[in-house]
Amino acid sequence: MNHTAFQRATSAYGSAKQTLPPHKLVEALQDRALQLCTSAERHAADGQFDQFHADIVHAIRIYTGLQVVMTNQVGGPSGKALSQLYGAFIMALGRAAGGRDVPNRVRRIQERLALHRRLWARPPRT
Repeated sequence: MNHTAFQRATSAYGSAKQTLPPHKLVEALQDRALQLCTSAERHAADGQFDQFHADIVHAIRIYTGLQVVMTNQVGGPSGKALSQLYGAFIMALGRAAGGRDVPNRVRRIQERLALHRRLWARPPRT
């Protein structure tokens, strides 16, 4: 990732952190990525691949920003693990347009993202 992209991601995270606690901010970003996947699936099914592409790129940008924050601001084993997971999500989203049955491929990715989102929202065990 280039330096400018890092600055934008860090700045966006810092600005949003002023209005939302970090945990809720990550939830909101994950929710938006899920909405974009739903939209991308619909656009792919309708053959509207320009809109499909725009939705997928936007979702990738969200996860790229989260990956940068986890690597550079959270750090430690948890930040590293989440960064690697977000990297896998980015790769899966990028591969969504390849092969046959694009809507179904996006739906499968969305299911993985939704599972992670549900797990993220669970309170920690004490």
